Amino acid sequence: RARLAQDRARLDDVMTTAGALVVGGTDLFGLYRVEHAAQWQDRLARGHVWTRIFPYADDLIRLGLPPATGWSQLEAAL
Repeated sequence: RARLAQDRARLDDVMTTAGALVVGGTDLFGLYRVEHAAQWQDRLARGHVWTRIFPYADDLIRLGLPPATGWSQLEAAL
């Protein structure tokens, strides 16, 4: 659980550096407010980072924790 919490904090840091605002989440995923979540999702998908957006909010995006070897892939996709 300690490693998950550290990874979640790292995910928050990566996303806020990219311009997202932390809204919530758990130790397994983060929920972020962004402008044009569908555009973020498209850009991340092109980098093979899978996300979830919500039909009721065009400014929310959810990301799960990447695997230990996936951090550079996430950062490159952003």
